[in-house]
Amino acid sequence: MDELYLLFSFAFGSVVGSFLNVCIHRLPRGESIIRPGSHCPHCRSPIAFYDNAPILSYLILRGRCRSCGGRISPRYPLVEAMGGAGAVAAAIKFGFSPQALIYFALLCSLIVVSFIDLDHMIIPDEISLGGLAVGLALSFLHLLHGPKEALG
Repeated sequence: MDELYLLFSFAFGSVVGSFLNVCIHRLPRGESIIRPGSHCPHCRSPIAFYDNAPILSYLILRGRCRSCGGRISPRYPLVEAMGGAGAVAAAIKFGFSPQALIYFALLCSLIVVSFIDLDHMIIPDEISLGGLAVGLALSFLHLLHGPKEALG
């Protein structure tokens, strides 16, 4: 497989991982995952686009907020790296296909659920019920396993 394709997959997955961090932080608090944009959890100042590059920005800023110097959890680049690794794994297994995107999306939901559960010991209904609906729909569309295989 082309290394450039895998690099693109990792970059894409890392960007998605950055969004997963937003979901992990905001969903249990009942906050919007859309607005406001990314901000420091300490001083709440907006994070500039050039400080929002997954993994790289964390390393450049040495895990600190540019505005207040507050420490940013190493979990942020960890989740971004997990997103990148998941995208690469899906690309290797399924190539450039709808199945790769579907399995990557399912992996992303598991990452979000795992970290929210780890922190708050809850699994938000938005994820569990949404995942149930998506899983059932995908089984009937035969994009993954069919309904017969999904039920046993």
